[in-house]
Amino acid sequence: MVGRTKQRLIRKTLLCFGFATLCLGFPTPSPAQTSQLHEMSLERWGQLREVERHQMKVADKYFRDQNWSVAADEYDKYVTLYEASDGASHALLKWSICQVAMRRQNTAINDGFRSVVDYWPDSDDAIVAAYYVGKTLKDIGQSQKAKTALNEVATQHPKQLSGVMAMVALADIASVEEDDKLKTDILKKLTFDAVRDKRTRRQCETASVQLANILFANAATSEAIKALNTTYQDERLASEVVSQSRSTLQRLAGNSETLPKSMTVANEIIAFLRQLDPPKTTAEQEEIDARNLCFLVIDVLQIGKRAAEVETEFAKIAKRFGTDDQLLQRIADWHRANGLYSKARQAYGKFDDEILGLQLTASSYRQEKDLPQAVQTYNRLMATDTDNKSKWKAASADTYREFKKYTEAITLYQQLVQEDPTDGDRWLWETAMTHKEAGKWKDAIGYFRQSERFPESYWEMASCHRRLKQHGEAVTLYNQIAGGDKGKAPAAMLQIGYTQEEAKNSDKAIAAFKKVCRLFPKDQYASRAHAHLQNKYKLTVTLGGAKQD
Repeated sequence: MVGRTKQRLIRKTLLCFGFATLCLGFPTPSPAQTSQLHEMSLERWGQLREVERHQMKVADKYFRDQNWSVAADEYDKYVTLYEASDGASHALLKWSICQVAMRRQNTAINDGFRSVVDYWPDSDDAIVAAYYVGKTLKDIGQSQKAKTALNEVATQHPKQLSGVMAMVALADIASVEEDDKLKTDILKKLTFDAVRDKRTRRQCETASVQLANILFANAATSEAIKALNTTYQDERLASEVVSQSRSTLQRLAGNSETLPKSMTVANEIIAFLRQLDPPKTTAEQEEIDARNLCFLVIDVLQIGKRAAEVETEFAKIAKRFGTDDQLLQRIADWHRANGLYSKARQAYGKFDDEILGLQLTASSYRQEKDLPQAVQTYNRLMATDTDNKSKWKAASADTYREFKKYTEAITLYQQLVQEDPTDGDRWLWETAMTHKEAGKWKDAIGYFRQSERFPESYWEMASCHRRLKQHGEAVTLYNQIAGGDKGKAPAAMLQIGYTQEEAKNSDKAIAAFKKVCRLFPKDQYASRAHAHLQNKYKLTVTLGGAKQD
C-alpha cells in the first residue's frame, strides 16, 4: 500500500513543476506556531541516518525559501528512497503543505495528509496531518466537512497544539456561520480544558477574553470573571474585568429597558472588586493597590452613569487614603466630563503641583470656550514658571489661533522670535502659518521665505501664490522642489499640472500630467495624473508614456 501511495505521489509531484511560487494560506496560526506544527523534533532528527538527514535538509531549504515545486520534489524523493524511515511521514506531511501552497488543495488532502493518517496512524505527523485536512477544507469553503475533521482532532487531542489549532479554526467557522452556541462551546474548551504552554498560550488567552465578552453580554458576570481568571490574576485581573465589561455596561446603561440589567452586572463586578480590597493595608504597595481597586469601582460607576454614587466613592477614597494630585485630577476629570468646569477648577486649585494645576485650569477654560480666562491663566503660568515662559506664551498664542484671533497670536509669535532665538525658526514658521490661516497670503509668503524648512516652506509659498492667482511664481517653486528633493518630485510635478490648469493653460497642464506618468510610472502620483488625464481630458495614457485618442 505504501508503494502504491508512493507511486501516486511521484505522478502527482511531476505535475507541480512550472507553477508560480505561492504563499501558504494559513491565517490562523502565527508563523512560529505553524512552524512548530510541522517541524521535526530534535529527538526524531537525531534518529535519522546521515543520508536521510542530508536529503531532508535539501528539501527543507527549498521549503523555507518557498520554492514549493522543488521542495515537493525533494520531499517526494525522500519518500521514494527512505519509505521505511521514521522521517517518511514527516516528508509526506511537508510535501502536502507544498501542494496547498501551490493551490492543489484536493491533491494535498487526498494524496498527502490523509495518506499520512492512513499509513502512519500512530505518529505525531498523523495528528498534524488530520488538523491540516480540516484546515484546508475550511480554507476552500467546505465548512461542513471541515467541521467534522477539525472536531475529531479537537476532541481526541485537546492538549496538543494541533487540537488547539483545530479549536481555533472551528471558532472561526462558527463566527462566519453566526453559530453562537458552537463558538461559545469551543471558547470554553480553549479557556478551561486546553493545556497552556508556550505554543498554545496565545490562542487560549485570546479565547478566554472572547469568552468573557460573550458572557458579560449575557449578564453571566461570575462566569466571565472565571474565564478571565484563567489568564489574569490579582491587580491585572481586576483591571481586565472592568475593561472587558465596559462595552456591555455602556450598551446596557444607555437603554432604559436594559438599565436594571446594567445595575445587576455592575453590582456584581463591584462586589468582586470589593472582595479583592484588603480591609487593612500595611505596606505602601498594598495601599497603592487598594486605592487602584477603589478607582476601578469608580470606573464601573461612571460607565454605568451612576453619578451620585461616584461622588460618594470619591469622598470615601479621600477619607481613607487622603487627598493628593492623582485623586484631585480624577475628580476634576469627572466634573469636566459632565460639563462642570468650575468644580473641576476647584480641584485643580488644590494641586500640590501648582504648575500642573494651572495648566489644566487653562485647558478647561479652552474647553469651555472662555478665551479671556484661558489667556489670563497662561499669563499666570508665564509669571510663575519663568523657566518655561516660552512654552506658556506659545500655548497662549495657540489659544488665540484656536479662537481665530490671528493678530494677537502673531504678536506673541513675533515676541517669541526675539525672546527665544534657539527656536527662532519654529516661531517664524508658526507666524507664517498663522498669516496663512488668516488669509494674509503675501505676509505668509514673506515669513515662509525666512524659514529654513525646505521643501515645506516652498510648498507653502506655492500654495499662497496660487491663492493670489500668481500661477507662474507657484510653478517656479514647484520646479525648485522637484529639482531639490527627488522624493517630492512626483508630487511637485503633479501640482504643476493642477496649477497650469487653474491658470487656464490646458496644453501645459496636459504636458505636466503626461510628464509625471512618463518619469514616475510606478509612483502613486502617476496614477493620479493618469486618472485625471483620462477623466478630465479623455486621454488614454499608459504609465511610462501617453497617447491621445
